[in-house]
Amino acid sequence: MRTLSARGIRAVWEPGCGHLPELEIDGAPVLWSAPWRDDAAIQSDPAIPVVERRLGGTFVCLPFGHDDFGGGAIHGAAANGPWRIARAGTSALTATCATPYGRVAAGIAVRDDHPVLYQTHILDLAAPATFAHHPVLHCAEGGRLSAPPPRAVLTFDAEAPVFARNARAGGWEIDGRDLRDLPRETCEDFATIVANPGLAWTALARHAEGDTILSLRRAEQLPVTNVWMSNGARAHAPWHRQRGLVGIEDAICAGAEGFAAARDGTSRVAAEGVPTCLPPGRHVIRHALLRLDGCHEVTDLRPDGDTLAIGLRSGTRRVPFDGGHFA
Repeated sequence: MRTLSARGIRAVWEPGCGHLPELEIDGAPVLWSAPWRDDAAIQSDPAIPVVERRLGGTFVCLPFGHDDFGGGAIHGAAANGPWRIARAGTSALTATCATPYGRVAAGIAVRDDHPVLYQTHILDLAAPATFAHHPVLHCAEGGRLSAPPPRAVLTFDAEAPVFARNARAGGWEIDGRDLRDLPRETCEDFATIVANPGLAWTALARHAEGDTILSLRRAEQLPVTNVWMSNGARAHAPWHRQRGLVGIEDAICAGAEGFAAARDGTSRVAAEGVPTCLPPGRHVIRHALLRLDGCHEVTDLRPDGDTLAIGLRSGTRRVPFDGGHFA
């Protein structure tokens, strides 16, 4: 394990699989890690993929989801295989991972008094690939999402849905139910928010935790956010009906339709007019996770010098931020 820390923030990264199982900002835990990470029986079970055995906090996927094109592990080698640390200090590290589709170099950093986890991934792809950030959050008593108005919201044929299957909405309501309000009933559901270009965010106000977690990216690079909602419907090992889990998965992919559909451009996400696969070549993809005290609906945000101006219903809040991160 490698620990990164600065004043007000601490993160732990695991090079054996590329997961970041711990992130604390101002003393508060931000990410959820699987309780079975210390269960010897689960850790030794080859039938469970590494990404589930070591499931922790946030990680990147290449490709995203099931690799129905190349037959690799779910979420790809970047989420299942070892990473090589190239450089590590007290507040930043760089590491690399080789995948069948190309090489990934990760830069992860924290800064004094910045309530932000900064990530930069450089992908040198030899073949088309999907890619995603996969932070997992926990809401003990539910939560509410906010984001810019979507181009579309899509649902799929989920395991135990609460939202209508295989639906499309031009706004937040799917058959009269607002996607922004996380379901409290038992479910295993998945929806894809298709974004418009620009600096995009998805914010999750967590009711019991009393905070708001923001995920930021450029939508030109990662045009969708997949919202995974897991609330007690998975009875099998290792899940055993874990509740209150939410994945805020910023991605370029075909939603839940698989890698093959993303590559051939035939998916419902592609029909919305956004790319679903990165072409061969070099791609520099930046991402940030940020925590605010209090439950808020985020209406706008923009870098402003060395701060991030975050528009809330109650007014604008400014937090320290590297204004060049998304430049």
